[in-house]
Amino acid sequence: MNYSSGVPVQLGDHVAIEHGQTPGRVTDIVEANVDMAQSNVDEPGLMIESAPFGLVFWPTSSPDPVVFVYRASQASGSHDA
Repeated sequence: MNYSSGVPVQLGDHVAIEHGQTPGRVTDIVEANVDMAQSNVDEPGLMIESAPFGLVFWPTSSPDPVVFVYRASQASGSHDA
């Protein structure tokens, strides 16, 4: 699964939802039928942990796409001194 920018989705990615206004973190990638059954959803998407909401499911069919912000492994290099 990829973001609309083409970047592949990975667990732990920092993202923005609600037209890029609300920060969150990807906790699960729901893609296969078994994943959808376990998550009790009818379509593929992402489980996102976001402070205002807790855990939310954001379907890939949403007209408001999840926006990739950064990956934790990318941020770690910026803390080297």
